[in-house]
Amino acid sequence: MQARVDELRNQQLKLTGKEGDADSDVQTGDSSPFPSLRQLPLLGVTYADLSRQMKVQQAVFETLTQQYELAKVQEAKEIPSVKVLDPANIPETKSFPPRARIAVLGTLCGAFLAMVWVVGVKRWNAIDPRAPGKALAQEVFETLRVRLLPASSNGAQAQAAQPGDNRSEEEQDQTGRPD
Repeated sequence: MQARVDELRNQQLKLTGKEGDADSDVQTGDSSPFPSLRQLPLLGVTYADLSRQMKVQQAVFETLTQQYELAKVQEAKEIPSVKVLDPANIPETKSFPPRARIAVLGTLCGAFLAMVWVVGVKRWNAIDPRAPGKALAQEVFETLRVRLLPASSNGAQAQAAQPGDNRSEEEQDQTGRPD
């Protein structure tokens, strides 16, 4: 019984810390899982300091993370989609296109086309209206005009029949032309 009482007193002394200094447990190699009551105030202060430092560092980390994300977004916004490799310089002399040559050639081509048009219209009017070649050409041109004219440039469909013409398309096709 005495050994048991001694053991319990020994454990009580370890818990209250009256057995020796706080360093004596470390020196003797006692591997108690709990600190002694004597060490608790010192450990409380140390714990409070470490906890405060951890909270400060956590706040600093969160702030820096937010700033880093904002900086990444800002950098992505500032990156230009087109990068100028070499800035443009104003040339000292004109090299191309030769404007005078273009103006002269355009004038000559326009005059030539106008002469061809005048000669062509004069020859066309000189041909007998009953000539089979002229009749065929007129029919081909009229067919092309009717087929190509309805598809105008703005997409609207032009009417093949004249306004006020109440005949059906079949009647117009039989006669060849609307009245």
